[in-house]
Amino acid sequence: MTITILQGDSVRAIGQELAKLCAESFDRFDPAYLTGRLAHICDPCAVLARDGGGALTGFKLGYRRGSNLFYSWLGAVHPSARRQGLASALMARQHEWASTAGYLDVETRTRALNTAMIMLNLRAGFVITGFEVDRNAIGVVTQRKRLPSS
Repeated sequence: MTITILQGDSVRAIGQELAKLCAESFDRFDPAYLTGRLAHICDPCAVLARDGGGALTGFKLGYRRGSNLFYSWLGAVHPSARRQGLASALMARQHEWASTAGYLDVETRTRALNTAMIMLNLRAGFVITGFEVDRNAIGVVTQRKRLPSS
């Protein structure tokens, strides 16, 4: 497994590939959600995992939200690559990059029913900072973590 980091327009250039992995990884994923929003986010950064053949097996995607806050927006691990620590490795690499880039905090929002992601975040040092019900009546948990100084 090879882990690499892309930024800016390089991330936008692989939007379709990211959307394809999301469609393979999640029930009822609309690729337009990713590709449409990706065009408008500020300073995107993607941490990518590829297998030996170059196939995308996982990613963590985020962007700048204010001068000191990195928002970890979306991530996916292909079902065939789950339960191997890949999500944790991608998250750790994303946080390492964000700290080096000068961010002080990382924040994420997760559907309340996604307990696996909430637990992964808690084990990684996040704390729950909010809860809301979105416009689709879905509970959403906000979590935040202070990044180590680099």
